[in-house]
Amino acid sequence: MKAWRLRSPPALFTMSGCIGPGHGLSMVEIEQNGAMTTATAFDRNPQLVVPRRFKRNAPQVLAMAPSADTGLWLLQYMAERIGIPDLAGLDILDFGCGSRFAEAITTHDIPLRSYVGIDVYKEMIEFLTQNVNDDRLSFHHVNARNPKYNKSGDPLMPETILPIGDKRFDVICMFSVITHQLPHDAQAIFAILRRHVKESGFLFFSASLGEGDFGYREHDAEKPTELSVYSKDLLNELLEREKWRVVSIEPESPRDLPILDSILCVPA
Repeated sequence: MKAWRLRSPPALFTMSGCIGPGHGLSMVEIEQNGAMTTATAFDRNPQLVVPRRFKRNAPQVLAMAPSADTGLWLLQYMAERIGIPDLAGLDILDFGCGSRFAEAITTHDIPLRSYVGIDVYKEMIEFLTQNVNDDRLSFHHVNARNPKYNKSGDPLMPETILPIGDKRFDVICMFSVITHQLPHDAQAIFAILRRHVKESGFLFFSASLGEGDFGYREHDAEKPTELSVYSKDLLNELLEREKWRVVSIEPESPRDLPILDSILCVPA
């Protein structure tokens, strides 16, 4: 039994322009056996049906639009920040991938050479590996410790080896990853990822930045890494230690997109 719910979201960013009200395209959300996915009114054969338990975005983000669409908007915004029209021909590494960009890429046929997703959520990675039918996409599990998401995992170290060999990427991204990291773990991640970026490549990630010289604090001290907040000075220091150079920082929610403060870096 499928339940179709038409939606009229705000203008949708695509890799080639803008789709929204008045463009003759209606977005629909499909419910089938408790799993939600997205299709257009012209294509009711969704590419990927992701169970709700694998969607870890904030409730307000999930309520904004189908995950395939918010993922599309964010990938377009990342390309815009880098200064390119789209991701065609590029190798992308998504550290802390979740499932949203897999939905976006397969549903909207986003052009890219390859997409590698890495996450601590083993069951989700197994699901994506078994259900994504696109040779450009691959997924890997890392058992990294995190106070919020994976308390029993292995500590992250700068020397930690990712299960991707020595592959290097044009773009490395992290959405809502540094927002859940203690400073020593954030620095370890920056060190690990530095080994996997091409010298002409980019690192794009979101973080929660605060004003002042406080360095680091938790939004709720009783819930470590529920929302980790950094000063710009400390974040820049951690990046510089691992040979990254900050190109630009933009405040949260540009054009009401579901992203916190965002940082674009290049290899130093």
